[in-house]
Amino acid sequence: MSMRQVWINGPERVEVRDVPIPRPGEGEVLVRMAYAGICGSDLHTLRRGHPWLPYPIAPGHEASGVVAEIGPGTSGFAVGDAVYLRPALHCGRCFYCRRGRENLCADLVGIGSHRPGAFADHFAVPYAALAPVPAGVGLGAAAMTEPLATAVHAVALAAGRGGRLDGCTAAVLGGGTIGQCVLLAALDAGAGAVAVTDPVAAKRELATRLGAVAALDAAGPALEAGIADALGGRPDVVFDCVATAGSLGVAISLSIRGGSVIVVGVGHGPLEVAIEAVQDQEIRIAGSAMYVPGDFTAAERLIAAGAPVDRLVTSVRPVGDAPDALRTAATGAEVKIHLSGPAAGRSQAS
Repeated sequence: MSMRQVWINGPERVEVRDVPIPRPGEGEVLVRMAYAGICGSDLHTLRRGHPWLPYPIAPGHEASGVVAEIGPGTSGFAVGDAVYLRPALHCGRCFYCRRGRENLCADLVGIGSHRPGAFADHFAVPYAALAPVPAGVGLGAAAMTEPLATAVHAVALAAGRGGRLDGCTAAVLGGGTIGQCVLLAALDAGAGAVAVTDPVAAKRELATRLGAVAALDAAGPALEAGIADALGGRPDVVFDCVATAGSLGVAISLSIRGGSVIVVGVGHGPLEVAIEAVQDQEIRIAGSAMYVPGDFTAAERLIAAGAPVDRLVTSVRPVGDAPDALRTAATGAEVKIHLSGPAAGRSQAS
């Protein structure tokens, strides 16, 4: 039997191939895809390639589905189980893994990059890359666990050892999927007020509905004054979910003295930084890379408790429409586009 599988063959070159349905090998599970989200990193791969890997690449790392077949040597799953993807496989042995920093694993393997991903009717992955969907959570929401875990990790970096942002204020630059997830995670961590910036009106409106005290046009005048007015002063932490020279400069200029800038967006190339402001005002700049296992646990809890991640999904397209869906996503007009597969619409209880 055959299935559809999406491949990025080169810059701006997307192909939907008809390929045999894979059989799960030792320690693997075959998943019938329900929903798979188009991520900003997929768009980076489409535009200019993957930072570590050559073309072609079979993308898709934000996904949910239903177990279709179990390979030998696999435990913890049964056919029919609703699952979601935890796409970063870490070795558990290296310097970083032993210190609880699995996101920096020296031998990291990614589903949707090193291995074929979830932009397909079916995908076969090691069972360690899957987790059960919590009771009462739909498959659409479950496919949002990975981006929410990314946001949870960024907020945890900002919060430090206490793990909370109680009473703190925050600004989020960028109202895409990660920015909106950072908003949700920051509010869950106790942030007193969060403001979001984005040039797209629909994204600003969504941020307001999700709990932002203000959503401002990133290209508008007097941005610093608008954020300070909304938050009652400069933010304690700024999350840069855009990661351009312009956004990082804005993040530094917005920050309170002694504040933090967390770079969550995936940037490209060298950037100029006003280093005198960073040094003189003791602004801490930290990168935030993916997630560690505990971030998924926290993201699961948030979604199970009712975090409205479904609102971030602005359209759902069949996996066969992936080339057009990727082009639409690249315009930046939508928040999250989900590709749907053969398990879409299945209720977890069925």
